[in-house]
Amino acid sequence: MIIIKSICLILIFLSISKYPDRAGPKLILTNKDIFKKDQTIIESHRGINREFFENTLEAFNRAINYEIDSIETDVWLTKDNVLAIYHGYGENGQLEGFYDHTGNITELNWRQLSSYKTIWGNLRMPTLRELFRLSKNRILLNLEIKDPRVDILWPHLVKLIEKFNCADQISISSFFYDYYNKTKEYNEEYNRHIPFGFLYHKNETERFIYNKTGNTLNIYYSDASKFVCDKAHQNGMAVLVWFDMIDDENFDVYRTLIDNGVDVICSNEPVLAKKFLNDYYRQYYNKDK
Repeated sequence: MIIIKSICLILIFLSISKYPDRAGPKLILTNKDIFKKDQTIIESHRGINREFFENTLEAFNRAINYEIDSIETDVWLTKDNVLAIYHGYGENGQLEGFYDHTGNITELNWRQLSSYKTIWGNLRMPTLRELFRLSKNRILLNLEIKDPRVDILWPHLVKLIEKFNCADQISISSFFYDYYNKTKEYNEEYNRHIPFGFLYHKNETERFIYNKTGNTLNIYYSDASKFVCDKAHQNGMAVLVWFDMIDDENFDVYRTLIDNGVDVICSNEPVLAKKFLNDYYRQYYNKDK
């Protein structure tokens, strides 16, 4: 009996030591909290991309342990129908400059891709299944769907969301309009409430005035004027802003965005943004006392 107990304790220890950062905060926010106008959410752009290579499990896990509110990541479908996480360029997800191999993610099988390593850090590309397993009930996820093959990708995404029962911690964004229709159909059929955010390139904000697509307005940070934020809120839309990887983020920028009414800041410096947010609200509430 003592031997059996000892073996069990060893197995438990090994399972914990294999994932030393697995313990972490439980999910506090749901995707419905995106629409609380008195609460700005900090989102980690491709994970903590300053400490680990972007869009890796290590970068995502670090965001969870820093207690960031949300993670933004990019989703593609491989040749053998595996949902993989990678930023990518072009219509096929070019690997050049990110991994130690070249090619297109949509033209490669997962067995091939899973052996590739990032150009620094020697890390591998994760699947969406792995991210769901890591983040379940721990952090919000903003899935930017990069793959233009809407009809092929969508059934695999729905199947995975339902398998992990994680619809309340997900939002979907894309430059492709058809994903908005798919999200609406899914919400109606499955009685879910996943928000969709249509992405706009820089200086495209005027298009929003004529095309109020989705639940969130996802725009470049410098386009998020108070006028635009007010217009979005009048139409029941939250405002998400994003930064380029080389943008200089600082407290003055964050203050302006919050004062203008931005609901989600998708940041490359989420720890800095979170610190400013905490200090900002602490000063705000103390001022009213």
